Amino acid sequence: MHSPILLCASQPRDDVQSILSQVGYRVHFRDLAQAEATDLPSVDLILIDATHQNERALHLCHRLHNQKGDRFIPILVLATDASPRGRLANLSSGADSYLLHPFEPAELLSQVQTFQRLKQRHDRLVSKSEEVDHINQKLQNVCQRMDQEMELARRLQQSFLPQRLPEFPHVRFAVHYRPCGRVGGDFYDVFRLDESHLGFYVADAMGHGVPASLLTIFVKKSVKAKEINGKEYRLVEPGEVLQKLNRDLIDQALAEQPFVTMAYALFNFKDGTLRFARAGHPYPLVVPRAGSPSSWQIEGKPLGVFEAQFPNQAHQLRPGDKVLFYTDGVDAATFGDHSRGAASLLAAAEHYRERPIAEFIDCLARELFRDKAPGDDLTLLGMEYAV
Repeated sequence: MHSPILLCASQPRDDVQSILSQVGYRVHFRDLAQAEATDLPSVDLILIDATHQNERALHLCHRLHNQKGDRFIPILVLATDASPRGRLANLSSGADSYLLHPFEPAELLSQVQTFQRLKQRHDRLVSKSEEVDHINQKLQNVCQRMDQEMELARRLQQSFLPQRLPEFPHVRFAVHYRPCGRVGGDFYDVFRLDESHLGFYVADAMGHGVPASLLTIFVKKSVKAKEINGKEYRLVEPGEVLQKLNRDLIDQALAEQPFVTMAYALFNFKDGTLRFARAGHPYPLVVPRAGSPSSWQIEGKPLGVFEAQFPNQAHQLRPGDKVLFYTDGVDAATFGDHSRGAASLLAAAEHYRERPIAEFIDCLARELFRDKAPGDDLTLLGMEYAV
């Protein structure tokens, strides 16, 4: 059975109703006068007979066209005026098409079937559109939840970073930390170990986003820089700190192998002795008070890949010396005509070497990455021995 059709006429049109009923259409008749005073029913096509009361029929057509709003209900007018003015009047009143009287039954059926196909296609499109809207709403809800989870991850990761750098006798620290997204894989820490020593490190977990940020939290909790046994304690050598952390990562047996680089230092701020070890991390940069900046190069494999040893290296700092730990976000650094990356970092460090550590770090962050959107996480952690 086809969808219902509304026939509005000044009198019953047995010919029209017969033609349509024979092929299965349900035709509901309504007098023109009654149709003007009632609401638009639920039908798939409206036939308006304008062969006897043309003005009233066109007025009804105009009203029904406005009443249907966004609903797609085609209006077909049965007309007698074949003049251009008459055809224009039909279309201007809101009719989608018109059929001139007299007409052949096949002409009426052809028009009705055409509109029926259009109606079916329209209804399918509307259904698909509603389905798309429903999916979009679900996606918006998912995105909102993801946004909330990302914000929670950001706040959680931020809580594991030093809220402010601690103060020590004869030592000053400064940091520039810039994740490329809301959460990142870079992290750092500075902490006092006893009356003479402090520890600090910079690390970089593989990747970006939430997985990398969760890995940073695990590493943060796994760094063991001091062993306490009753009233005694032992400061753990940097290479041993990295070795134990490496074993902890391997023991997790994660489906996706964690990959972390790190540089860790143990500093005696009373005599200026600094011991450090690195695990696949960029070489620390020393900026002496006298002399050219240079890298401290030492072997060290990344953490979490396989069992490895991490040798220690010791240096004697003098008053005014600076040490810079950083992550591979520096690979994008440019300064003047120097090559990208380490060469630009060395040149900038030489240029700003006389600045206090806080200004030194600010200048490096500003000049090396001027007008650049972060393509990777970036951390610059600087220490100045200030006796």
